[in-house]
Amino acid sequence: MNNFWQRTITGFLVVTAIIVGLWWHPLAYMTIFASVVMLGMYEFIRMIEGLETKVRVFWAFAIGLFVYFSSFLIFYAHIQSRWLIIIVPLVGGVFVSELYFKNKNSLLNIATTLIVPLYVALPFAFLHHLAFWSGDYSYKLLLGFFLMIWGNDSGAYLVGSLIGRKKLFPSVSPAKSWEGAIGGLVFAFGIAAFNFYVIDALSLVDWIVIGAIVSVLGTYGDLIESMLKRSVNIKDSGSMLPGHGGILDRFDAVFFSAPAVSCYLLFC
Repeated sequence: MNNFWQRTITGFLVVTAIIVGLWWHPLAYMTIFASVVMLGMYEFIRMIEGLETKVRVFWAFAIGLFVYFSSFLIFYAHIQSRWLIIIVPLVGGVFVSELYFKNKNSLLNIATTLIVPLYVALPFAFLHHLAFWSGDYSYKLLLGFFLMIWGNDSGAYLVGSLIGRKKLFPSVSPAKSWEGAIGGLVFAFGIAAFNFYVIDALSLVDWIVIGAIVSVLGTYGDLIESMLKRSVNIKDSGSMLPGHGGILDRFDAVFFSAPAVSCYLLFC
């Protein structure tokens, strides 16, 4: 099976699972992206293994899963936000426990342990704000958000493959082009119009602004992940998704766009 068909079939299965999970039930949505968070943190830890540092896996997962699940429960079960203070001893535990490992690279160990949940889990916690933006759970805003991510990715890939000439960031990702980035933006705007007329959760202006955020910061997310992979001399973050690489490769557009869209909705 060539890469095109692998990419197509894998993409179809991932998109279907996400759409069904979003539509079915908030717990289904939460479970799907909890799996993404756990697999993404695992991949990120594997990426770091080539460096002269040691990620403290227990603390990385404890912090990441706490951030993800606690923020969900605040919206879904209406638990009091004061429970978020548990993050203080969890982060402190990373520093205190390092005393007992007696490792010469303690600073790097602490830094790499903390960056795992910060880079992978925290952005997905912001998705909960989109899911419960109207007060009760609704799949509409989340679905519109992911449709724009997929539209931007597809537009950038198609336009870049056909007419891409001027490199966007050749030192990091030689295949990315300005033409592809503009194509992705145009596709995202098209999906924004679709969201307004079909999903009907926000105004047209809001959808267009979110489309711009998703396109620009989604592209940055892709480039930054490429930069991180180059720093550890790997091509893909993993091999869990045939034709797409790893979980981080597939969801890199979420890492910067989800927090930014959440912030926009808070102040729009």
